[in-house]
Amino acid sequence: MRGIYYFVIVFGLALALGESNGSLAYAKTIEAGESNSSWNGTGEIQDLVDGEQVINGTVKGVLIARHKAEGKMTVHSSKLVCPVRVNLNKKKDYQAIEGLCTIVAHEGKDVAYAHWKCVGNLKECEGDFTFTGGVGGFNGVSGTTPFQTSIIFELQEGKNAQAIGYAVWPNMTYTLP
Repeated sequence: MRGIYYFVIVFGLALALGESNGSLAYAKTIEAGESNSSWNGTGEIQDLVDGEQVINGTVKGVLIARHKAEGKMTVHSSKLVCPVRVNLNKKKDYQAIEGLCTIVAHEGKDVAYAHWKCVGNLKECEGDFTFTGGVGGFNGVSGTTPFQTSIIFELQEGKNAQAIGYAVWPNMTYTLP
């Protein structure tokens, strides 16, 4: 009798693991909807040769996400802080930007981390925004979603610059465990 009991338990676990690709946890994909942010920040400009520049800075903003939930529009806002590195060439109308972001929601209770890269002309670039982890409600967040951004650094004094710009996620999505 005991042998049959163990067989049933092992068979049930094997069946459950087989149905879930080896995991007992099911991930949930979140469609946060259309999202955007306006940026402002500071940076330091390094002039290179032939119109090339490297800018190391930080941009900050408020991330606004809009989506429909149960037939009505819901709006969420979060603080967004992103150290960035901009490689650009004014002569070739080209830029590549890489950033690391911290997204703080619900008065600091939920924090997500992301890494992004984009390429484009000097006015705007398109790329991928990848969630890399988090805490609170964003614990274990992952996923990559397309986005576009514009960050314009204007030289102020010496090598110091002020930044303004925006980011747009047409349909921000991420996965929670």
